[in-house]
Amino acid sequence: MKRDNIKYFTTALIFCFAVVSVSNRAYAQRVIKIGQAEISVQPPITVKKQDSLHYFWSEPYDKADKKLAKPRYPRKYSDFFFGLGTIIPTDRESYIDMQYGRINTIEMGYKYFYKFSRRYALGTTFQYTYYNYKLNNAAQNNLIVQDVPGEVKKEYFRTDNIGTGLINRFYLFPLKRNPFMLDLGAYVDFSFSKRYNVKTLERGKTRKYKYRDASKFNPLQAGLYGAITKGDYSLYLRYRLTNLFNPLELEPELPELSIGIQFNW
Repeated sequence: MKRDNIKYFTTALIFCFAVVSVSNRAYAQRVIKIGQAEISVQPPITVKKQDSLHYFWSEPYDKADKKLAKPRYPRKYSDFFFGLGTIIPTDRESYIDMQYGRINTIEMGYKYFYKFSRRYALGTTFQYTYYNYKLNNAAQNNLIVQDVPGEVKKEYFRTDNIGTGLINRFYLFPLKRNPFMLDLGAYVDFSFSKRYNVKTLERGKTRKYKYRDASKFNPLQAGLYGAITKGDYSLYLRYRLTNLFNPLELEPELPELSIGIQFNW
């Protein structure tokens, strides 16, 4: 009976020794040596190199835990815009008489912004603008041209312009989503087309006259720009700093201040 127990114990011992030996050989087979580097492909993963730093990974790499940090806000963005404006009457006696309360300005263009911080961005604009001033009694008083023939029915001063500008944009509140923004800047326009249009009645027939006297109409205009922007809409003000007309040829001016609304997308 004792001999049988000794046989069973010896057999179990040999079996355990065999399992440990096989396990050690299996572990050894998972270690790859390349030059002086040893790479273990069994977690925990380790890379060892003599006379070098040691890198250890205690767990397999999980992409879900290693996400790239995203910026808190976009650094660059741009908008296209379309706007309509009207002239604000100020001191009417010092200006050429005109009709107020109508659309005087049509503008469209492109805005590009670079955000330096959550509260500030610097932008540039490129735009086309069309100014249309409907005048009263300018021809009768010989203000712009002399001796317009016939009976004057309508008269306009119109310009087509291309321009650019700079905008300082300040983000007010709330900062996290769709904030109010304050825009302050300046613009420069080049008037590539300037004309004084007169529609008259002569002997029962309607006639149109266009006067393009380059000596009277200034080609360059500059001014200040300000706006309150919310989402896709901007309420803006423009103040012209320069004269529309050459003061040596034509002393009266047209109002400098206009207000309007822009649609951004």
